[in-house]
Amino acid sequence: MQKLKICAAGIAACCVLFAAGCAGALADVGAAEVELLESDGARVVLFVREGDGEKSLYNALAAFNEDGEIALGGSESEFGFYITSVNGVAATDDHYWAVYTSLGERDGTSYSDAAWGTYEYEGHLLASASLGVSGLPLEEGAYFALVYTPMAA
Repeated sequence: MQKLKICAAGIAACCVLFAAGCAGALADVGAAEVELLESDGARVVLFVREGDGEKSLYNALAAFNEDGEIALGGSESEFGFYITSVNGVAATDDHYWAVYTSLGERDGTSYSDAAWGTYEYEGHLLASASLGVSGLPLEEGAYFALVYTPMAA
């Protein structure tokens, strides 16, 4: 009976690790180094350890997608990449994938606006992105979060 309990505890621990995604994974995106902090069916959180202003959040998401760390669905448009699903969870008429960032205004460009919503991650307040994932630069120290969000009533 004791062996069965130990085996069950081991299986439960493996399930928790699997459900938590591949947190801690790193991706090199140009000169940038990006860390995947959280990844599940409700959110993906990234932190830029080293920046590269020539690369965007989309480039980081694509790198993690290619490595199998996340599953990213979407399509290219004249405005950039449009996210339709993350980790198998699709946007619907009732929910969408909101993008939040710690980037504020840089060189005359506003990358986020707290008036459109905020998201807190471990003491860091991220504001709703003003641009799509293709327009958000990988600036050192920046946080990004993709959050499955209900449509406002």
